[in-house]
Amino acid sequence: CTHHPFSKDEWLKHILGETAFQDGLASKCEQQLLLLKEYTVERLNTYNYEFMPLLPDNDIALPERVQALGGWSEGFLYGLGLTNLETENLPDNSEEFVNDVLSISRIASTPDENEENEESYMQLVEYIKVGVINLYEEMTRVDNEYQ
Repeated sequence: CTHHPFSKDEWLKHILGETAFQDGLASKCEQQLLLLKEYTVERLNTYNYEFMPLLPDNDIALPERVQALGGWSEGFLYGLGLTNLETENLPDNSEEFVNDVLSISRIASTPDENEENEESYMQLVEYIKVGVINLYEEMTRVDNEYQ
């Protein structure tokens, strides 16, 4: 969501760790991560707002999807943290969104599979989708003002 000037190597070092570059699988992981990054940026820049967080399909049990959502939220916050983003410098709605993602990342219990919990999960995913798009647009606007 931010346009922090990470070099490719710096970004991958944060994700894969220093020792990963000595591992034979590192180049395959690197390729997949770069494809994922390109895919995400492409989706964030579509006119139709095609971005969706990459989460398990609906045929996976709800408790597993909720845990994956918590993990996705944790990773999202980790990425924002790498950019040294100051949430107090964000507009109120973006700061609130980041705080909400922090709460979602702390999901500890697994919900029962029922219609109400399924609906709540879907609403959370949609909230995250819209929040990420809004944050991306806000950060793009801010970056363009400084150029």
